[in-house]
Amino acid sequence: MTLELAEKTLRQEVQKLDKRVQIAAVVQGKKKDTFRITLLKDGRSSTADLKKEIIKEFLSEEAQGNALRRALGKAVGHLSIRHGR
Repeated sequence: MTLELAEKTLRQEVQKLDKRVQIAAVVQGKKKDTFRITLLKDGRSSTADLKKEIIKEFLSEEAQGNALRRALGKAVGHLSIRHGR
């Protein structure tokens, strides 16, 4: 799995959740099996770590993407709550 493929997938899914949230960066996490994403909304930023397995399952359509949507939803929700709507 490449960073470009992960970033493209994450951008599409984040846009489905909240059109005002953007992904600023996707980089390798501190742990080998994670990606760290940086989210932006209304000039505020937040980060989240996602396991590569979640993205791989989403791309293979084994788990229908529920785990990825749930993880991204939590990250987007945290950004919204933390910085106000």
